Amino acid sequence: MRINLSEKQMAEIIRIVQKELFIKAIVPTDEYLFIHCFSKKQKETVYYHLLTENDSLIIRCYARVIDNFGLTIIIRSTAKNVLEYLINQTGFQNTIYIENGLEFKF
Repeated sequence: MRINLSEKQMAEIIRIVQKELFIKAIVPTDEYLFIHCFSKKQKETVYYHLLTENDSLIIRCYARVIDNFGLTIIIRSTAKNVLEYLINQTGFQNTIYIENGLEFKF
């Protein structure tokens, strides 16, 4: 289920993501908050889906990270910063980060 954020929270999410990635679009869908990004240095497209499920905050990331360690670090660091911000704002303690179908722990 999509997480509902205030305008201030959305602005902060945008600020966090734009430190490393260029945001092409940020669109709330019925199921998740869709963030379409572009890596400034690696010239790759990155997609984040931000949602809640069973009292957990979830970020799913889709990006072409094969043999691109620099991009991997950037997208995980960005996701971690977004999760940390939202934990403080929403009170969710359970968080899940899924990158290209694989779950990772921070």
